[in-house]
Amino acid sequence: MIRQPLPQFTLCALLGLLLTLGACSNLQTSAEATSDSSAADAEAGLEQPLADDDAGSPPADAEPSLLARLLLAEGGRLEVQGRCRDALPHYEPAALQPGPTQGEALAAIYRCQWQLQQPKAAQATFSRFIAHELAQGRLPLKLLFEPGQTRYLAEPRVSGPYAMWLRQLAGALPGSRSCLSLVGHAGPSAIEQGATELALRRAQAVQRQLEGLAPALAGRLQSEAAAPELPPLVGSASDDWRDALDRRVSLRLRPC
Repeated sequence: MIRQPLPQFTLCALLGLLLTLGACSNLQTSAEATSDSSAADAEAGLEQPLADDDAGSPPADAEPSLLARLLLAEGGRLEVQGRCRDALPHYEPAALQPGPTQGEALAAIYRCQWQLQQPKAAQATFSRFIAHELAQGRLPLKLLFEPGQTRYLAEPRVSGPYAMWLRQLAGALPGSRSCLSLVGHAGPSAIEQGATELALRRAQAVQRQLEGLAPALAGRLQSEAAAPELPPLVGSASDDWRDALDRRVSLRLRPC
């Protein structure tokens, strides 16, 4: 199989803490996509997006959730241009605003710190993100896999942090009151034949890793394959980075 190169503008999407994270809300699948169109997607739905570097700060009396969304929109615009260093000063105050965007802001900070090769800062932010999401009763992580395999996607910029993710999870989950379902998915291509079995084996591989890191989790983890009738997220059957989200293990908290 010829491996297609991973365009830089898809990186934030494939870092994949969530499917909808500000500038990463749309996985770009065309090599002709531009950062300008991605920025437009990031700002869509906001009545007063921060349009340029000279737009200044949002009004001090802005309602917290609106303030956070304005900051996230501007940070997202900069991030899709490859300007994570400039995006962080927008993401960081957004993470201090209470409300539904706090987890999104923490994820965005983590994404940029990882891309800027700041592993210690990224790990600390990821720890904050996990604590926040566990408190909200959710765990929006996705681990991506090679076509037809139970090995993680061979793209270090995407799968490089997975070992850290699992260590953080193994440290945080035993202190929570939740159990965890690991839901495996497989793509529609020929190389993904036996999709249900392959999806289950992917979930079981992640379960073994977590239990190896935290034996106390034994009995609280459950592996399963996604329902076969569930449509793929991408469905291109291209067996490369473009449909990597179809080859994933998702994590879902459940009552014990």
